Amino acid sequence: MLCTGLSVFFSAWVMNCKFAISVPVGTYHPLLRDCLNSLAGQDPCPQVALLDASDDARVTAIADEFNAILSYRRHGPDAGQSDAIIEGWRNLDGDILGWLNADDALYPQAIAQVSARFQATPCAGVVYGHSSIVNDDGWFTGYHWAVEPPNNRLLAGDIISQPSCFFRRGAYEAIGGLDAALHYTMDWDLWVRLWRAGVEFSFIDDVLSRVLWTREAKTGGLGASRRQELERIIGQNTSASLVRRLKTRIGFGLNHAFEYMMPDRLARPIRQRLAPACAPINGLGRNGEIAVMARLPLLHYDDEPRRCVEAIFTYDATRIAVKIEGREGEVFVDGAVARVELSTPLKAGEIARLILVNDSAKPVCLSHVVLR
Repeated sequence: MLCTGLSVFFSAWVMNCKFAISVPVGTYHPLLRDCLNSLAGQDPCPQVALLDASDDARVTAIADEFNAILSYRRHGPDAGQSDAIIEGWRNLDGDILGWLNADDALYPQAIAQVSARFQATPCAGVVYGHSSIVNDDGWFTGYHWAVEPPNNRLLAGDIISQPSCFFRRGAYEAIGGLDAALHYTMDWDLWVRLWRAGVEFSFIDDVLSRVLWTREAKTGGLGASRRQELERIIGQNTSASLVRRLKTRIGFGLNHAFEYMMPDRLARPIRQRLAPACAPINGLGRNGEIAVMARLPLLHYDDEPRRCVEAIFTYDATRIAVKIEGREGEVFVDGAVARVELSTPLKAGEIARLILVNDSAKPVCLSHVVLR
């Protein structure tokens, strides 16, 4: 372990540490403003490096808008995403590192939660949590279901959601840093090397980031280049049996098919039969099942406030009790749709915690949630 036992020293260090966040931009994405908004609203505010290889005037305009929070910015070509991320950290002096893609966003107080965890666990070199998932329409569709507390399964599959993961610079540098030659699996490769080096991982059972899950996502594809990178990491896991490594390969293939190739109405029933069960997150199952109660943290970063929350179920919604935690609102149920009209509009950067309670003996399945 990298912990020296000098807990008092490390606790004081963590209280004064700074976060360094790289934001690589390959092409313009309309969620870039959300990404930077989410960083601007953090307390403590992190150092931010914007690495823009897009040659797009829209990215430059957004960077100008958020220039006050940018400790470093570069507009021009680079050698790829990993190279850009490294460049950002190299030009920041923060002690805790992380990165967000242009379509990622942090939840309010994410940095504060992570900072507090580093302070409470001075031996930890990596702190991570959950991510919520939205689709191209901005609908909340669930969570990053692969995320688990720290365990050896990290060697067989990536159980960490990268936008919700932060790590100490010292631990990062000790294992050689990010591999700039990797373009698809650099995050999993980094976690594996930190794990093998004996770095302590600490898990926060809360949502720290919002991730866009789109069929065009680079990390979701199974092209030749990504398969080669995956095979490199899987092949290095010599402690696993050949059967275990084969299951890992099959798992990546099934995930690609379920998430990126099949329509949801077909993927759900097949996944229920074939995919391994995973623990519910905040009471929500992988296929939208609500056995008792689900608690869903929703947010947006648009200028226009949201006045309505709609929960759409796969079948009848009348068995579900709906409310927004800590907020007044009138509830309407019509078939498979439960709608909450908010008395006070939801502003950018605020969280609406949607509570769904199943009063029946049978699980009810949520399809998605929309903020209007």
